[in-house]
Order: sequence, then C-alpha cells, then structure tokens
Amino acid sequence: MSPLESAMSPLLNEKQDNTPRPEVQLRSRNPNWGWGRLSAVFLAVVSGIGIVSHFGHGRIHYGYRPPGSGHQAPSPSEAPEGWTEWSDITPSEKLTWQPCFAIYGDDFQCARLTVPMDYHRPLNESADNPKVHIALVLKPGIKRTDDPSSYSDSPLLLNPGGPGGSGANFALTTAPMIQIAVGRDRDVIGFDPRGVGATTPKADCFAVPDDPFGIAGRNVAYLNRIGWLTSGHDVGIVNSSNVALSKLNARSKALSKLCKRVDETEGDSSILRYSNTPNVARDMLSIVHAWDEWRSASEVRRAKCMQKPESEDERRRADTKIAAKDSTRGKLVYWGFSYGTLLGATFASMFPDKVGRVILDGVVDADHYVGPVLDNAIMDTDAIWEKFFIYCADAGPQCQFSQLGDKPEDVKRRFEDIMSWLEKEPAIVLPPQMNLPILVTASDYKMMIFSSLYAPINGFPTVAILLKALADGQLDKITTVSSPTIFCQNLTLPQWPDDAQKVIGCSDKRYKLNDDLESLQKRFEEMANFSSFADVWMNVGFNLGCNGWDIETKDPPMRWDDNPAHKQEPIETDFPVLFLSNNLDPVTPLRSALKMARKFAGASIVEQKAEGHCTVSCTSLCTIGHIRAYLDQGVLPPAPRFEDEGGWATCQCEERPWKSLHEWSGRVGTETENGVLRGKTAEEAEIMMAYGGLRDRFAEFTTAQQHFEYRGPIQVPRFGSAMFTSVERSTCGKS
Repeated sequence: MSPLESAMSPLLNEKQDNTPRPEVQLRSRNPNWGWGRLSAVFLAVVSGIGIVSHFGHGRIHYGYRPPGSGHQAPSPSEAPEGWTEWSDITPSEKLTWQPCFAIYGDDFQCARLTVPMDYHRPLNESADNPKVHIALVLKPGIKRTDDPSSYSDSPLLLNPGGPGGSGANFALTTAPMIQIAVGRDRDVIGFDPRGVGATTPKADCFAVPDDPFGIAGRNVAYLNRIGWLTSGHDVGIVNSSNVALSKLNARSKALSKLCKRVDETEGDSSILRYSNTPNVARDMLSIVHAWDEWRSASEVRRAKCMQKPESEDERRRADTKIAAKDSTRGKLVYWGFSYGTLLGATFASMFPDKVGRVILDGVVDADHYVGPVLDNAIMDTDAIWEKFFIYCADAGPQCQFSQLGDKPEDVKRRFEDIMSWLEKEPAIVLPPQMNLPILVTASDYKMMIFSSLYAPINGFPTVAILLKALADGQLDKITTVSSPTIFCQNLTLPQWPDDAQKVIGCSDKRYKLNDDLESLQKRFEEMANFSSFADVWMNVGFNLGCNGWDIETKDPPMRWDDNPAHKQEPIETDFPVLFLSNNLDPVTPLRSALKMARKFAGASIVEQKAEGHCTVSCTSLCTIGHIRAYLDQGVLPPAPRFEDEGGWATCQCEERPWKSLHEWSGRVGTETENGVLRGKTAEEAEIMMAYGGLRDRFAEFTTAQQHFEYRGPIQVPRFGSAMFTSVERSTCGKS
C-alpha cells in the first residue's frame, strides 16, 4: 500500500461556554481514576462486578466504582448516594428524561423507551403485543436548558461493541471525555441494545424465581452463573489438553440447551427470538424518531404560545435550515466500536436515507461474521504480540520483565521458557487473605495476554508485571481475593449479567455451525493458520459458542456474505460513512475496514498507525481532527483509492507502551522524557488527556471480560471489589 500523505486535520473551533477552567494538569504517574500503569494484580476465585461487553469477548462485568475513589468499594450495606435503579424509571413510548446517576456527574439524564419486541406486531395494534424497554443515558452538551429545542438536532449515539456491550454504562464512564475530545456542545447518548444490560427483557438463560429463603431470584441466578463459569476454568483453552475442545463444546451445548428451555417457556414473547442485529438497528431508528418527536413537541408548544406570527422571511429561513442538505435532523449520528461497526453498517444498509453521520471504528467483516465461525479476524494478532518483545527491550528497566542489555529476542526467549514451564505445571498461589489455594495455568496467562493486545499501551506494561511476578514466584505476595460469602446476600449491581453475546451472535448467523468434534478440530486447525491465539479465539461466544444453537430468530439475518448472487452495487447513503482502523488490530484487521468501505458509496477511511483494537486504543490528534471535521462540518478525509497499490488517509499514533500519557506528571510545556505533549497547546493537551481517559475506559471494558467469562484467577485492579449489597439478608442460611 502506498498511503496518501495526510497531515493532521485541524481541530475545528467549537462553541465554548464561559466557565473559567483551570490550567491543564497532567495525570500523575499513579492516577486515582484510570487504569494507568498497574503495580499489582488481583487473584480471585469469585468476585461481583457489573456489566459491559466487547467484540470477541463475552460477558464483561464492569461494576460500580465511584469516580475518584481509588480502589475502595462502597459499603456493602447500602447503595451509595446518587445511585439510580433502572427499575425506578418508568418506561414510555415517548422519551421522558429524568436526572440519574448523579454519582457520575450532575447532569446525566436517563430514560426507558418502549419499542415493539416484534416490529411485525407494532404496539399500536394491540396492548398485548410484547414490548422492549430500552435503557438510555444522555449526557447533555453545554448551554442546554429545560427546553428540548435547545438540544442538538441529533445526539451522538454510542455502541461500545460486543455483541452485548452496555452503551448506557459506557456513556456514564466516557461521555464527558468524548465531549472534550469531539466538542462540548454535542449531546451524547449511550443505550443498551435489546437483551443487554438494563434493557428489558434481558437475554438471561440463568433467570430463576426468588428462592424460599428470601434471596432474590436475580441473586440466585447470578450465583448459579458464577458457579457454572468457575467450573469451566480447569478445562482451559481449546488446545490446552487433548480433551479440552470436547469439553468446551459440551459446555457450549449445555448452555444452549438452557437457553432453549427459557425460550420455549416464553414462547412468542421470548426476547431470544428477537435479539438479532437488524432488530437493534430498528431500535436505533426508533430512538432517532423519539428524539425528533421530543424536540419537535417543544417547538410546537412554543409556536402556539407566540403572540406575533412569523413573517414570511422568518418562515423561509426556518424552512431552509430544516431542509438544509447537511442537516442531521431525523437522522442517525453514531459512533460504533468493534461489533458496533457491524450494527452501524446494518443500520446504514437498512435505512440508507437516515444516515446523518456514521463513524465505524475497528471494523468487523460482515461477510465472515454471518458465517459459521469468524476465523480470519485474528490475522494480525501475532504481529501485535511480537511488538511486546520489541517495546519491552526498548523500554529497558521501565519494562519489569526486561533485563540489562536485553534485545527483543532475549525477552521472547525468556517468555517462551516461562510459558513452557507453566504448561507442564501450574503455579500454586496461596492468597494471604484467604486460606484457599489457587492454580494459575498457562491458559490463564494466554487469555490475559490476548486481552492485552486490545490495548497494548495499557496492557503490555501489565503483562510485564505479571510475567515478572510469575518468574520470581511472587504471585502470592501481590494478590487479594473477595470472600465467596458475599454472595449470601441480596446484592445490588449496576447491571446484571446476561447471555446477550451468545444470543445475538448466534441469531445473526446466516450459516449455522452444527459440527461434530472432528469437524470442529479441523476448523480450529484452519483458524490456527491465521494466529497462534486461535485457541483463545475459537471459544468466543459467536464461534464455538454457537455450535448446535437451535433457537430460530423470527427475522432472517442480513445477507452479508461472499456469495456472488448476493453482491450488490455500493449502498448509497444520505451522507457518506467514515471508517476508522488501526493498521494492526487483534480482531478487526485493517483489511476488514477496507473491504467494508467498498460496500458504501462515497465512504472514506482513516488508517491509524498503531496497534490495538479500534483507533481509541491510542491517542492521535490527527485522528481526532478527522473525527471532529466529519461530525461538525461534514468534511471527509481524501477519497480512498483501492486500485493498484491503493492509498487513503493515515494518522500516526502519538503514544506507545511505556511512552504514553501516563508517564507524565507536571504541567503543559514542561520538558519531559518522552515528549508526547511537547509543543501542544493547552487545548490540544486537554483533548489528548481526555482521549487518553477514553482509551483507559475502553481498556477496562476489554480486559474485564477475561476474568469473568473465563473465570481465570488473574485479575487487574478496579474490577475485584465492584459490588455493593443491600441489608435484606446477610447469610445463606434459612431465616
């Protein structure tokens, strides 16, 4: 490829409020709020945590952590002040916003929008038709009032990935940073797709009624889920033994049977039949329409109250503004990450005239996604891991796994020796806080390493710490665990776990996976030709997890595939789609973005020279500039060339592992070691720091999954003590 030279697109001027702001302070070396550089890990047998998800990762449980509170969890006796229970928000077919989650900020608004579960059975036909109540979180832009017309024509709708990611939780933790990065005057909404998180009904195959001892059914279901996941830990990853694939396949089929029983009980009102991606795209259109109606109602009321009728010139100006070609009113403005790109592409193909601004970041190959397994997604994974040895050797003593004078091959040889030893015999860990032994296996470490590839800037320093601790036999000295007795109470979690990734991913398959063990082994061997991490990737929810899935979705999956009979001319959207991709991404390679961009007329693409999942995994003012120009002005990067060697816009990442924004302390303009912020204005530095915070939250999303879904004992801080409980029960015993 011969990429087009792309200078950094300018950071466009934005509307500013008049609030005085302090001089920009750079993050300290050990920040209280943020993932940052880790100095310790947790090993845990059981822990309670909330929920989000990410592409290629199952249930990521990401729980309540009060901003700025360090590692301390709230009191187990009560929910903290400023918390909101979604069940206290009344669902409505119209957007009805109410203040919520003050613990994250003073101006968050929440709503539960009621939409049809089955769009072929609309709500206006019968009150008995099944419904879905979509959970939404709104972070208003600056200068908003009680008048809905003061809000933007179209909010920026977010989806963090999955399938199964909680956009509501993502907005609570990232919206303020996103507004600093892309403009404080932008309204931001995160929503939980149907079946996910706080949206009801949930795609929960473990759901049970309350038990006779006073423990709520959702707590019983949670404990059952934890037990099921923990029981699979010793199986390991696909090739950890000669029986691992067989056992993992059996476990996947067992969970599918459990889901089938729930589905049969619910019948035609089963959310498991209506959770595929096209239905979520329809829900997004419902959100667009509901937002437009909410704002328009205010305009109608104001017009009726006007004493003086509008002049002909005023009416003409108003009509021109609404009908302007670049207006996004009544259209989708969207930023989707990872699986969120598949969702965004699906929306754009179903409703091309409703595309206002659509950014697809970390792009899923839709053609392969609907197939039996998504095997080629990991074609760049090994190349990213090889970078660890280079970065570690270059970092010298900053990389805790390096030794004096190390070259990359020395670091790699030491790693291979340690892993070889761990494959022969698991490490025994005795946590000082609990009289319970823990076995740490090679599978645990490989899962942890795979997670680090999603965000190497954060992940690689953590891997180095863990490898050093393992090599020195020091794991037991830096561990802490949660007591399993915490599950003997009625818990309160921000969001409860579900099976949305499996349900959505399997429902989306146009070509079902229904293989015997021999065929599965062959598929695994073919996948291993792409990457040595095939043993991790094979077992994700929409790969092996879909073998034998027999709950039929009521709407057919999208016709995304390579069958020549299904090929079509590029889709003409009302406004061109913007694709973003790192040049090395562990599960959504650049090749997928280039392929998907060809499916949409006029689409453009930015390639960010970085490693990690989605461009948000690294800070680049150039990339941020392109995003701002697209959202604010409708300006796209230069049109890509796909013929010959090809060419498209490129941006450089301004960080790398051990040379990131986290290495800084002091003020803007201070001469420092790595120069990430040297020469930047205060505004640019603030934007970069906000984007770095967004990267950190994204890293938390992707890393937390490894502990919960796999139930491996290796766990990073921030996730180990993230629950709080009620006082209804304090023991497991009968009252």
